[in-house]
Amino acid sequence: MVASFSEPTLATTLVDRVRADILAGALRPGEKLRLEHLAARYDVGRSPLREACGRLAAEGLVVIEDQRGFRVAPISRKDLFDLTRTRQQIEALALRDSLAHGDLDWEAQVTGALHKLERTSFTTPEEPGALSPAWESAHRALHDALVAACRSAWLHRFRTVLYDQSERYRRLAVEYKCDGHRDVLGEHAALARAALARDVERTCALMTEHVARTTDLVLEAYPSLNP
Repeated sequence: MVASFSEPTLATTLVDRVRADILAGALRPGEKLRLEHLAARYDVGRSPLREACGRLAAEGLVVIEDQRGFRVAPISRKDLFDLTRTRQQIEALALRDSLAHGDLDWEAQVTGALHKLERTSFTTPEEPGALSPAWESAHRALHDALVAACRSAWLHRFRTVLYDQSERYRRLAVEYKCDGHRDVLGEHAALARAALARDVERTCALMTEHVARTTDLVLEAYPSLNP
């Protein structure tokens, strides 16, 4: 009985670890995923790694190469623009439904998430300039809270995939310190205020602009990004 539950737990944990490394840039865009190296890195066998890479391929974070294994999905200007437009549309759909059906618990969730984000350091004390994992977690929690009252499971699934893909690009801009002149907290505070006021059009417009600014910063960091 114990064995029947341990494998799914291992597989899910491994998927989360590899995904986190891809989103953080520890596994770079286009990098070949050599199973022998990953096995040592994560202290697991090759079979669960193949399964994890296959599951991440379904999310678009990994590319399966015929007879050649796996590779981290590459990035490109075309993909970034397509991702940006699609995410803007999906975020707006999810926000509209969330704002229409959010209750007092939802309002408390949004308020609490913003409060935590505003009081979490953007960088780590041990490594000044390095992005804080705690801030990343609080940042995601606020974005998730804004759409938490959306009733569509499919919208939540699509949005999660698009958010993860956007994170890969956003962290590249952060890595090159291209967001230093951006009022990140101000943008999120404005989003939360508009959402809590149930101002649907303003909330959607602010989210569209918020996502577009990230795209602009990525292009600033990577002006020669492949077409």
